[in-house]
Amino acid sequence: MELQNFVNRIVKGFCNFWVMIALLLLYATACGVATFIENDYGTPSAKALIYNTQWFDLLHLLLVSNLIGVLIRSRAWQRKKYASVLFHSSLVMIFIGATITRYYGFEGVMHIREGERSNVIQSQEEFLTILAKIDDKVYRAFFPTTITPLVQKKFDETMFFLNNELRVRFVEYLAAEDKMSIDSLKVEVSYGGFSEIVNVEKNIMGQTPILFSLGDAKFGLEWGSRAIMLPFALELKDFQLDRYAGSMSPSSYASEIVLIDEKNNLEEPYRIFMNNVLDYGGFRFFQSSYDQDELGTILSVNKDPGKIPTYIGYAMLTLGLLWSFFARNGRFYRLGKYLKAQNLALAFAFISAFAMNYPLYAENAKESPQEIDIPSNASILELLENLKNKSLPHSQEFGKLLVQDFGGRIKPVDTMAMEYIHKMTKKDEFLGLNNMQLFLGMMMYPNEFKKIKMIAISTPKLKEIIGVDTKDKYIAFDDVFSNGEYKIINYLEEANRKKPSMRDKFDKDVLSVDERINVAYLIYTAQSLRIIPDFKEDGTTWYSPTEAMADFSPKDREQLHKLFQAYFASFHQGLVEDNWENASLALVALHKIQEKFGGELLPPTSKITLEIFLNHYNIFDNLTFLYILAGLLLFVLVLVQILRNKNINILPTKIIYWVIVILALLHTFGLGVRWYVGGHAPWSNAYESMIYIAWAAGIAGVVFFSRSFLALATASFLAGISLFVAHLGLMDPQIGNLIPVLKSYWLNIHVSIITASYGFLGLCFMLGAITLVLFVFRSKKHQQIDETILTLHTINEMSMILGLAMLTIGNFLGGVWANESWGRYWGWDAKETWALISIAIYAVVLHVRFLPKGESPYIFATLSVVAFYSILMTYFGVNFYLSGLHSYAAGDPLPIPVFLYYFVAGTILLIVAAARKRDLQSPKLS
Repeated sequence: MELQNFVNRIVKGFCNFWVMIALLLLYATACGVATFIENDYGTPSAKALIYNTQWFDLLHLLLVSNLIGVLIRSRAWQRKKYASVLFHSSLVMIFIGATITRYYGFEGVMHIREGERSNVIQSQEEFLTILAKIDDKVYRAFFPTTITPLVQKKFDETMFFLNNELRVRFVEYLAAEDKMSIDSLKVEVSYGGFSEIVNVEKNIMGQTPILFSLGDAKFGLEWGSRAIMLPFALELKDFQLDRYAGSMSPSSYASEIVLIDEKNNLEEPYRIFMNNVLDYGGFRFFQSSYDQDELGTILSVNKDPGKIPTYIGYAMLTLGLLWSFFARNGRFYRLGKYLKAQNLALAFAFISAFAMNYPLYAENAKESPQEIDIPSNASILELLENLKNKSLPHSQEFGKLLVQDFGGRIKPVDTMAMEYIHKMTKKDEFLGLNNMQLFLGMMMYPNEFKKIKMIAISTPKLKEIIGVDTKDKYIAFDDVFSNGEYKIINYLEEANRKKPSMRDKFDKDVLSVDERINVAYLIYTAQSLRIIPDFKEDGTTWYSPTEAMADFSPKDREQLHKLFQAYFASFHQGLVEDNWENASLALVALHKIQEKFGGELLPPTSKITLEIFLNHYNIFDNLTFLYILAGLLLFVLVLVQILRNKNINILPTKIIYWVIVILALLHTFGLGVRWYVGGHAPWSNAYESMIYIAWAAGIAGVVFFSRSFLALATASFLAGISLFVAHLGLMDPQIGNLIPVLKSYWLNIHVSIITASYGFLGLCFMLGAITLVLFVFRSKKHQQIDETILTLHTINEMSMILGLAMLTIGNFLGGVWANESWGRYWGWDAKETWALISIAIYAVVLHVRFLPKGESPYIFATLSVVAFYSILMTYFGVNFYLSGLHSYAAGDPLPIPVFLYYFVAGTILLIVAAARKRDLQSPKLS
């Protein structure tokens, strides 16, 4: 009896929410630390210290045991919480599948050259392999090693060959000094009374074993991956690499192989390519990479007995979460029921953030020639005036010509002009000319434009080095050259040698100015104008005029020379006489050349028209101000009504609601157009994901929270802020080609769900922040503020449930995509790990209400604000500060923005200020 009571106390002490939250926070912390270890010291170090350790396995076991215990103690099944039981049980099933994979799964690679066959897999895990030749018999033994620059697990292994003891002992690890050298180990080998210290390098290039003798016995040592023999073989008949037309960027690659199983008398052809795998004998083969000479393939190989239970767990998780939204006894349904019973409709926005928009739109203001320091040469002033007044219709027609960029994409010249001019001047229009007018002017009159100050520059130090006035915002192309020498070459080389995190403002300005100089050079020399298709039927590369003159046949060169000569002359005629007839005829000829020789590369006319439409109307940038303004106005209206204790369901609020609806529809239209123009879903890079997050926030407000003006205004403001961030200049809005692995329907499923979750969780941050602001203004005179807080708290929790569900489902669907693309559904990549950390943190926030005094609007609002920092780290931090499959920075950290420190300080001050009046309880749900 006493033993039973003791066991019950242990179970009760362990299976509670205090322990669950502590374990989740410990787990999140361990994973977070591991991502930084991986970035600085490599994946093997992170695995050796955290991911593959026994204590981390134990932490997983404790989490699952606690989950099972809490689920049983809560009597969820007896209370008919079937959706909750299904969802939480799915985590146990996923754990079982992951455990099977962890201990019984296998990952490796197979390398095959064309015309050859292989049945050998190189393991991903590292081993020390010992080969022995004793009395003309060959023996082989091996054991795993854990040796990294950060962790050296010393080994002292003993084995027996012909009843003689062979001892292999770790002596020293020698890390590679640079990228050209290789890690090595010093190992002491003893056998038959003889001993020798052997230096063995890591086998990364297929090196032969290190050979040595001990007495009459001969030995060989290998350190690195272990060769594993398969009972069947693959023969590579042909490796095929397709590139985007006119570029070196891979579009897709595939291996034509023959599966040969002599034991089962099987010989069968198969094609392996990205997202299309070969399953045979319990192994899965994935197209991973290829040899540089394109005559060999590298296949990832996976054997995963835990796949089926893991996928079952994923299915249970998705079904359980979806069910929880509709279960009448579920938290989400009861929150919605409470919200419908309220008569309040509220709104939110930070008025101070309104000022943040002015720099963005001021920066886009047009510059007139009088505002720029232009040489007093009358001919240049006359040239600019003629371009401005006479070239607009013709420049618009020229913009409809197609050009092939250096990534192989066919697009209108109008798009290239916008990209190049904006990069060079940091403005969409300059000197009173639109982008196409300026582009044509630079190309037609390079000598004149090289004298005009139009290349953006910022630091006074660089201006002094170049020799211009420190007050100038722009420099001329000719300013950076002196007697044929590039004035900033030494500073450029020094900046390139530094890591991004070590570069100061001057270094960044040097690199930026150099990039703008190169862009200007491409325009002046017309090298960027690849508008001439290959006249050969099978050609996919387009050429600039100078390239065509060098590479085409004499007859074709002569015809092109006459055409361009006629165009240059007629363009000048158009500027002088305002007669563009001959120039237009030349454009017609160029259009016909593209139609005749462009073939299948030519996009439909509708795509060209819509892309130019996107360029000139800039839907997403223009929506920024409107979203924020609508949210602010709605907030002010509702706030005034609340403080006056008046009905907020008035005509102005209804009008603003419909304005936001229209903005969301325009946003949807813009995304659809970009999807059609780009040929793929618009969430394949940082810029596209930000405009998608903004769309998710706007749609969330219009569709889910239309009856709450507070949530609607918050969503509108968040949509505007997201678009504002997208256009700050940190992200490239250019439409590009997809890399092969992204050519999968899983991209649309995984990325759309997980990115939309950021919109909902960002909404939680905003709702939490306004709740804290309202806590600051609580008073007995304004009891309606308490009602507002409770309504806001309810919406916040519903948004978080939605956001966490989408983040969880999206993250695990990403695992399915990874498993179907390259053979592993979880590899502790920094992005997926931080998404898991965010899941753990938001799970803590939603379960804090089960703790004593935890069901408090103040606590929930505080945690919803703090938790969002994990999303910021997942989205921005990983992309720009950590290395990994999803990283844009390849692990070279950029300096932390100064505004982030103020942001954190403001968050802390708001939480502290609201704490004085935190004594408000959560609403009771029926």
